[in-house]
Amino acid sequence: MSDANIINEQAYDMLADWYLTWIDHQPSPRERYARKVLENIPTTTKPSILELGCGPGVPITRLLLDHGAQVLANDISHNQIRLAKAQCLGSGQGQATFIAADMATLNLQASSLDGVVCFFTLFHLPRTEQRAMLSRIFSWLKPGGLLVCNFATVDEEEIYGEMMGNGMFCSSFPVELNRAMVVEVGFEMEVEEVLASDADGGIEFQWMAARKGACSIE
Repeated sequence: MSDANIINEQAYDMLADWYLTWIDHQPSPRERYARKVLENIPTTTKPSILELGCGPGVPITRLLLDHGAQVLANDISHNQIRLAKAQCLGSGQGQATFIAADMATLNLQASSLDGVVCFFTLFHLPRTEQRAMLSRIFSWLKPGGLLVCNFATVDEEEIYGEMMGNGMFCSSFPVELNRAMVVEVGFEMEVEEVLASDADGGIEFQWMAARKGACSIE
């Protein structure tokens, strides 16, 4: 595991209980974007959705389960996964499988997912690794499947910050390079906007909904 991943795993382990209390009362664009995945899938289908960076299971894992999704919920933090299991127990008509692991180590079947939800997660990878992660996500999606995600917007290879006194690593391309990276992987951009919300501390993030084309070739 890289030094960046170790820093973030330890931070989110330490922050788990505080983060649960905080995030459950912080509406942000993430709910609206998660619903785009659900709206993209026929109501007769039980969607298979991967959530990268599920945190404590609220609000997104619970939202997906309430709509009957089969959710593979992943987070690098074992404490976040522990809380997510507790928060989502008995939620909705869906089913969840929780995996505590570095997202870059996941090995999923090609063309097996209806959607991927990835909020406040990709920019924790060094930016030199983000394109490879997007390529893997692309390969896991079924043709027509939707990725919803967000990126940081600054041009910084290494950002060492902190949250509640815990160290945190981020890495980011500027907006135009984030967009180019997603398109180069093969996605068709459907929605893109740069937004700052109170829930995100007034910081701007680049939000995207991008589709794997129905005729995409692996």
